[in-house]
Amino acid sequence: MNKILKQTIVAGVCVLALCGTPSTFSQGPAAGGGAASLVDDKKAKALLDAGDARFEAGELQAAMDLYKAVMDRYPVSRWRFLARLKMGKQFLKEKKFDLALDQFRRVEVEDNKDEDQRGDASLQVGVCFFEMGKYEEAFGELRKVIKLHPGTPYSNDAYYYIGQAHFKLGRYANAIEAFKNVGTSIDPTAQEAEKLDAGKRLFIKIDDKDLSAQAGESGITVTVETNSGDKETVKCFPVTQGAPILMGSLRTQLGEAIPGDGIVQLLGSDKIKVTYIDKQTANAQLDVPRVKEIKVVGNARVKVVDGAFAESVGAVVLDKPAFLLVQDSDRDVSAKADQIEVIVRTKRPIEETPDAEKAEKPTAASTGVTDAPEKAEPIFKVIDEKKIKLVERPAEGAPEGAAVHTGVFVGSITIVHEGEALNPAAVVAQVGDVLEMEYLDEVSLDPKPVVRKTTAKVIEGNLNPLQVANAKINDEELKFKTALKTSEALKNIGNIYKDLGLTKQATDKYKQALSETEQVAKNYGALNQRLLEQTYVQMWKIYYAMGDLGRAAQMCLELQRRFPESPFVDDALLLMGQVSQKQGKHQEAIGVYRRLAALKNSPLAPAAQYAIGECYEDLGTKQKNKIYYDEAFLAFKACFEKFPNANQAGDALSKMAEYYYSKEDFTRAIDIYEEALQQYQDSKFIDVVLYNYGRCLVKMKKLEEALGKFNQLISTYPNSKMVGNAQKIVEAIQKRIGGGAAPSTGAAPAGTSAAPASATVPEAKN
Repeated sequence: MNKILKQTIVAGVCVLALCGTPSTFSQGPAAGGGAASLVDDKKAKALLDAGDARFEAGELQAAMDLYKAVMDRYPVSRWRFLARLKMGKQFLKEKKFDLALDQFRRVEVEDNKDEDQRGDASLQVGVCFFEMGKYEEAFGELRKVIKLHPGTPYSNDAYYYIGQAHFKLGRYANAIEAFKNVGTSIDPTAQEAEKLDAGKRLFIKIDDKDLSAQAGESGITVTVETNSGDKETVKCFPVTQGAPILMGSLRTQLGEAIPGDGIVQLLGSDKIKVTYIDKQTANAQLDVPRVKEIKVVGNARVKVVDGAFAESVGAVVLDKPAFLLVQDSDRDVSAKADQIEVIVRTKRPIEETPDAEKAEKPTAASTGVTDAPEKAEPIFKVIDEKKIKLVERPAEGAPEGAAVHTGVFVGSITIVHEGEALNPAAVVAQVGDVLEMEYLDEVSLDPKPVVRKTTAKVIEGNLNPLQVANAKINDEELKFKTALKTSEALKNIGNIYKDLGLTKQATDKYKQALSETEQVAKNYGALNQRLLEQTYVQMWKIYYAMGDLGRAAQMCLELQRRFPESPFVDDALLLMGQVSQKQGKHQEAIGVYRRLAALKNSPLAPAAQYAIGECYEDLGTKQKNKIYYDEAFLAFKACFEKFPNANQAGDALSKMAEYYYSKEDFTRAIDIYEEALQQYQDSKFIDVVLYNYGRCLVKMKKLEEALGKFNQLISTYPNSKMVGNAQKIVEAIQKRIGGGAAPSTGAAPAGTSAAPASATVPEAKN
């Protein structure tokens, strides 16, 4: 038997996917995106860093203003994409989903050459829809992440959210399938892992087609052993039914070996041996053990922390101890408290650079709106230097005398005034100096030893938090921003009343919301165009909620006239089209939708193209003209071909299949249903696809295959409205097959029930 056997042990690649979403503000340079000068790039980076500093200090609004300044002042800098990503994540945290979606979509454009940023932004779009409860839209975006960014943590996160969405929709079988794939997305260019960061999850991947066939529901057993005496077994299963790839995983942690507890306990000096039995090799050998060894390492992290060794601090105080912490799991090599050595030094800038310092930490007056002058990096001279020992810290609550396996090393050193009596255990400094800790990380995930450093500024006084002396609000802009938020809240209350059927109360709330919004436009709009733009957006949403479609359309037109570059213009065009469509002005709606569909890079273009098809369908029904159905088919076909990754693509495909079915071209309809099942397995219409697929097979007298599709519908979508009809058809077909007679292939009107005796197949609309 000629086959290629491959075993890969993947260490800690996909931990983020199992723990939740990526960290809120990931750092890293962005690539590409315009012809910005090096000077502009440096200025943009300075503003970005200043925003990060404000964000870390809890000054969120100032941070957001600085991120926006990066985009406004340096619109072609490569750093604009990272600024947008940071803003989008903060908007998402604040549940401002429209604003978040706008930022994320502007990051995932082709101009951004940073694949990591594009993958992150694409995932966040799906997360936005998930948080909004728009699960069908979320499925499309998340599947796009899996397709375009394989082998990344974002792909694993996408599987996780797909599973969560299916679970919330009650599709438990689909949820289980999605959750099985969490952690299976592995970088194909770096599948062979030689090191494991202790504490991360150990993923085991086996590429063996024959072994996959033998696995069945019981899986394949793999043995994991360590030098320190732990031994565990783990089951590996095919990632999908029939796939040649098997995956399994185990937790790892520092600690004394406890064989058989399902957790791999490690020491920093350990090696891990993973073994499985290859039943038959390419040269016909039987039961050959396949072994992979990996080494335990840890990427060290160094911090200057508070006295509780809990939080990082940016400053240390003269005449008081500075508390130091290093986390390095591979230095935990015994049951006792191990030790490491670090270098602590104080440094003083030779040349002060106040302008550069202001660029990093702007004053409240500047808020990042002015350019940061280009200055050389400050040069430091060393004032004092000491080597000190840090001792491994026991776990919190551990009994006295228990083994110490935390990999966290702590210690302290006192900082004294320069010129005072010499203290051999202290370092000298003066206010304004910098304390630096240096640690040589000899063994890590990097191929060579790495020097890890951290710094803190030397100050005088104490580190008590600042107290707010005056909380009175005098800021006019803040006042009107508050008014807009009040308006939004009133609109939402009105929507609740409307849903409850309380029309009068809803109207009162909408009028109050309009009053608040109009006050902003009259009193502050002329002074702040950004707020004026938001008032137009808010007013059109209120009018639309009230059912005043004419005024809603007027506000959309006014927004386009006053703010042609507004990110809300797309939404305005879509709303105008929806207003015309709702009023029965289908030709007018088609014209608006076509304008939107023609916009380059518009995220709403697929929705507009799909809506064109819906308008033609309505015209065909209203005027009893088959020509309009042909136009609808062409519109849906254009939607699918132009926007294959859009949320509307699957619906368009289903509409195309319905068109072929109506013309009794069952073969082409089945081809489309097959494509839908393969590419859009999460879509809301898959139950309808399965039902109509079965209808086509009945028409073609392929009864056994039809039974398979109807039974798949019944088992996978038990809550679908199609299940009742499907069960009746299954019973009828089974009777006719048992009696040797073919069932009737006539189609009953949509929504009618099929009589079991004749197996009449009712139509199902999407």
